Amino acid sequence: MKYCKQCGVLYTTDVCPKCGVAIPDEQAPAAPAEPKTVRKQWIALLIAIPAAILLIMGVLYLLRQL
Repeated sequence: MKYCKQCGVLYTTDVCPKCGVAIPDEQAPAAPAEPKTVRKQWIALLIAIPAAILLIMGVLYLLRQL
């Protein structure tokens, strides 16, 4: 849904039904990330996903032992 900044109405059509103003999407193109930042994010994912799985398995193991 789009939000009209002039009148504060949420709408799904191309033009705001209350004030009749067509507001274009204001999304700027995303700049490519630095390779060093991308590498750090991938390393964090490679560590965090198995850690989360082990945490869940550990909690389930403890619950089963009770």
